[in-house]
Amino acid sequence: MTRRSLRDRNRAAIALDPDTPDLEPTAEPRSSAQPTATRPVEEPAPGTQEATSATEKGSTTKKPAAVRKAATAAASDTARLGIYLTPQEFEDAKAAYLADWTNGGEADTFARWIAAAIETYAARTPKQRATAQPRGRADERTGSTRSFAIPTDTVARMRAAINADQQVGRWPSDSAWCSEAIAAAVDAARTKNDGSLPTPPPRLPNRLVR
Repeated sequence: MTRRSLRDRNRAAIALDPDTPDLEPTAEPRSSAQPTATRPVEEPAPGTQEATSATEKGSTTKKPAAVRKAATAAASDTARLGIYLTPQEFEDAKAAYLADWTNGGEADTFARWIAAAIETYAARTPKQRATAQPRGRADERTGSTRSFAIPTDTVARMRAAINADQQVGRWPSDSAWCSEAIAAAVDAARTKNDGSLPTPPPRLPNRLVR
């Protein structure tokens, strides 16, 4: 007997052919809803996730701006102070400034020496300042007004001292009062330098350096 094909046997089964043997099992069609095998997700190597997160944070996090530190301290405020000095008074002041520096003084500029002279004179009592030779206006002006940059706190102490002098009947002008302060500093420098002062150059250095 010739073996029927699968198609013939299916047709015979449908027609209820008694000579047709049982149908051979066929593979069931795959349902479209049947889940397919998925590719397993590879786990990152230990430490990789932390490194990636750190990299991402580093790329988005802004670093704080560096704070610039000042190399030097800020200079104190100063005010211009005009002082009338004769040529001799001006030369004596320059000589006293150099003598004080030679003897260990701290003022390394002429303006600082002038400021120190004002500070020292303001620290005196009105009675001590009253012993100064009064300075009146000369018949012939042979000097000139010199301008110095003086710290504002020094100027404030000078004003307070002048007000104190006015309370005891002395009424010097600002320029005359400062001239008295410089003359007192010159006398102190001469005494400290064994009664003499050096001859200053025509032009002082901008700053003295040891």
